[in-house]
Amino acid sequence: MKTHRALLIGLALTTATLAANAQDIAALSKADVSHSREYSPKPLNFKRVEANYLLNLNSDIPGVVESALGHVTLMRILYPKQDMTTIQEKLYSLASEGATRSIRHKAFTAMQVFANPSAFRRAVTSEQTCGDGLLENLASQL
Repeated sequence: MKTHRALLIGLALTTATLAANAQDIAALSKADVSHSREYSPKPLNFKRVEANYLLNLNSDIPGVVESALGHVTLMRILYPKQDMTTIQEKLYSLASEGATRSIRHKAFTAMQVFANPSAFRRAVTSEQTCGDGLLENLASQL
């Protein structure tokens, strides 16, 4: 009985957290990545977004980690002045100790973007704004 109650409470908290972050995540994934000077991304609650991506980067499921790597890389390109030290530290860890070779390679690629996000700004097109396509495109330029 106590186990079921704990699971239900945990599920409720997870659902509430995801609902609270849904708007910020949707805004990030739909961000216009034009190259015009008029581009200005909408403000996000970075503490919540960062916490969500750190949770995903710590996942035991390789696909979740790889997807999060693509999204944090895009976030770094779109918001180059934002302090993402905690995520950057996790990238170093994943690049050396990631569960799969693919995760280690993608984390290394993301580290290169974190080091100099403005150099990769033009590499991002509207067709490759998230996921593996973005990291594969960026890796080919390194």
